[in-house]
Amino acid sequence: MTEHHYPISVHLVTHNSSLWLPYCLECLQRQTRQDFFLLVIDNGSLDNSAPLVANFLKAHPALAERSRLVCNKQNLGFARAHNQALAWTDSTYVLLLNPDVLLSENYLAVLVQSLATHHEAAAVTGKLLRWNFDPSSFHLEQLKEPARPNQIDSVGLKIKRSRQVCDMGSSEFDKGQYEVPHQVFGVSGAAPLYRRAWLEEASVQGEVFDEDFVSYKEDVDLAWRLRLGGFTAWYEPRAVAYHDRRLNSDGSLRQRLQARASWPRLLKVYSWTNHLGVLIKNDGWWNLVRDLPWILIHELGKAAYFFVTEPVVFCQAVVRLLKLLPRFMVKRRLLKPTRKLKPSALRAWFTS
Repeated sequence: MTEHHYPISVHLVTHNSSLWLPYCLECLQRQTRQDFFLLVIDNGSLDNSAPLVANFLKAHPALAERSRLVCNKQNLGFARAHNQALAWTDSTYVLLLNPDVLLSENYLAVLVQSLATHHEAAAVTGKLLRWNFDPSSFHLEQLKEPARPNQIDSVGLKIKRSRQVCDMGSSEFDKGQYEVPHQVFGVSGAAPLYRRAWLEEASVQGEVFDEDFVSYKEDVDLAWRLRLGGFTAWYEPRAVAYHDRRLNSDGSLRQRLQARASWPRLLKVYSWTNHLGVLIKNDGWWNLVRDLPWILIHELGKAAYFFVTEPVVFCQAVVRLLKLLPRFMVKRRLLKPTRKLKPSALRAWFTS
């Protein structure tokens, strides 16, 4: 089912996403650069996501001519669905797009230009701002400026010595402090543009995204593999997008913990075990020993929190990690030949 002849493919994976889809799709069909193929994969939605996409394409025949909608019978997870999309397209550049993201009209054009300029780059992201979406009051006329005030969602991924991975700039108000393009450790999975050739070089067992992760932290795992493969990632402020990140909260530690408590149980399990899977697969043993105090404080604190407040999550996460540990170790060994850099070369990215 591979689609040819398009330099760019946009991969949109949906799951019960009908609230955002009309606006996400409208932003796509307004892009200044239109030489892209759109592949929408619906992951077993129980709402009207798939019919909504079909009706939108029917109403926009120019976009429909270079689009395809595929419906999975069940939710296969973010990783497997995007691997499907990568297998079914054949473009030079790949834009992964969350349905809860609105793109500015030049977003795609600017990011393609950035990758064309930085030949060693595997990925680039624009400036993601928070979109506090209210489905009862939001209208299409607001698409040009959906966020006021401009609060930053992500300008790339940063990683601490504790190995906690954060969105750079998250919760800051945009006052022009991120107006210069620069390298970042990696890019958020909300709206990144990748160079397909480098994705294939960083794949393992035919998977670009690790399907053992199911959902969550796949972007971090891929960012780490690409870095070890000798490729860079960039932030481009001229490309602006808006992200409705309603599962997260800013503010004090207490507020963040309260927000995380509202997450679905499985998402918490995936978040914790996948984070550890990223380290097992990609980090250097000496790097881990070197930063062990920071890592232990962070991980033991997290384990204690779950053990006391959500013992079911703690038990499920431990069982899942033990089950996946042998597979993670095999993948670590298989990834070794793809590495052009030693793990020690990444230490400069581990901030205090």
